[in-house]
Order: sequence, then C-alpha cells, then structure tokens
Amino acid sequence: MKNQKNVRVVIALAIYLAFTLAFGAANLLSHIGEREGTLETMDPIAGMLMGLLVFPVFGLALPLWLARRWGLEFSFWPRSKRWPLAVAVVALYVLLTQQQTIESVAGMGIAPFDYLIHFTSSSLFHISYYPLLVGFVMPVVRDRFGLAAGLLGTAALFALFHLAGFYYFEAGTTLRMQVLLFAAFLASQILYLWTESLIMVALAHSVNGSLGLAVNGTLFNQVDEMLIVTAFLMTGLFAYMIVYEVRHRGRPRRAGFWLQTKIDRGRSEGL
Repeated sequence: MKNQKNVRVVIALAIYLAFTLAFGAANLLSHIGEREGTLETMDPIAGMLMGLLVFPVFGLALPLWLARRWGLEFSFWPRSKRWPLAVAVVALYVLLTQQQTIESVAGMGIAPFDYLIHFTSSSLFHISYYPLLVGFVMPVVRDRFGLAAGLLGTAALFALFHLAGFYYFEAGTTLRMQVLLFAAFLASQILYLWTESLIMVALAHSVNGSLGLAVNGTLFNQVDEMLIVTAFLMTGLFAYMIVYEVRHRGRPRRAGFWLQTKIDRGRSEGL
C-alpha cells in the first residue's frame, strides 16, 4: 500500500513538472519572439501550446481523470455545509483581501463588457491549475505524508510554477512575490477545505487575479482565438464539476474528513 502511494506521488509530481515545463516553453517562445522581433509568429505558437496542451491536458484532463480513477477525495461543491454560508464566506474573503484593489479598478472606469472579457481571458491562468494542484496533487501528497505536508507542499509548488512564467508574469520570479504566492495559495487551500468547494475557491482566485492584473495595467480585453479557447475550456470545466456533483450527491462522506487524512483517521480509529 505504501509503495502504491509513493508511485502516485511520483506520477502526480511528474504531471506537475510537465505542466510547468510546457508553460515555461510557451514563455520562452514569446521571450524569443520579443527579443528577435518575431513576436507575431511566436505568440500564436505559444498560445496554441498553452491552449491545446499545457492547461487542457496537464492542468485539467489528466488530473481529473486520475483523481476519479484513483478514488481521491475531492469536492467541487459543498457536501456537508450549507452552500449559501460557503458563498458568503468566500465573498467576504475576496472583499477583505481585495478591498483596495476593487476600489482602484472601479476608479479606472473600465467598461463592464471589457472587464468581462478580461476576466474570462485571465481565468485560463487563474483557474486551470486548481484541478491539478488542489484536486489532484494535494490529496495525493496528503494521503502519503499527512495534511500539513499536503497543504505546504502544494502551496510551494504553486509558487514555484510562477518561475516558469518569467515572461508573462515577471513579478512572480521575485522572492517577495514567491512568498506572497505561497501564502495566498495556502490560504486558498484552507478555504477550500472549509467550504468544500473547488468551484467557489477557483472563482475567487480568478476574481483576485483579474483585479490584480487590471490594477497593474494589464487588461485582456481583445476578442481573439485565445478568448474563445479559454471560454470553451472554462465552460467545459465548470459544466463537468457541476454535473459530477449532481450525479454523485449521495456518495458517502466521513464527519470531519476535510481536516483529517486517511493516515490520521486510521490512527484515531486504532487501525
């Protein structure tokens, strides 16, 4: 059993590594294009790499498929809590952490339709790693090494992933931002464990990320191929999560599950 868990950890980390390296390759292509004046050629190639491989395959399809195949515990929507309370807590979290940013963006006078396009486009970068990291890597690591290792290790992987985004998000390569990214993702995971909703936490992250980009002068308000690909992927992802929860509403759950690992439960039950 222990060997099986070790193999799963290796596979999960291998998929994460492929995800990160492929994303780094897309950044490298755009960087080369800017340096050599061939950005008009390189950018579409980088976009295709992200839109057809990085996010849909390594970020969504493989993690979701393996999570179900391995019987990992995850929750797209609250299973034991009242969902209005969970929504209220997530909304309060966004408001408290982004109050100044919200005020700044509101003062910029961005047209609502432009911001909707921006929110949709940027969601590719803010939501696609949740199935991989929170729904897949975290429970695999948690099941082998315990809850603390699962949370801290996944938060570290999230921060390190941004080093591969040296072109699209240069600020993410600084030590200060690495620490902030680690802390923010750790908070997101804890919020997920409490709300039991990957959907709401991923959306909250996307709201925070889109606000941060806008206030720093980056606005994705172009209706282009990348927007269409992103809208398709995000619509498919949320449709899958909603349908899955509707079809599996009666699956068994254990009281206090989200604050315990299988290892912890075994110890507490004397197994």
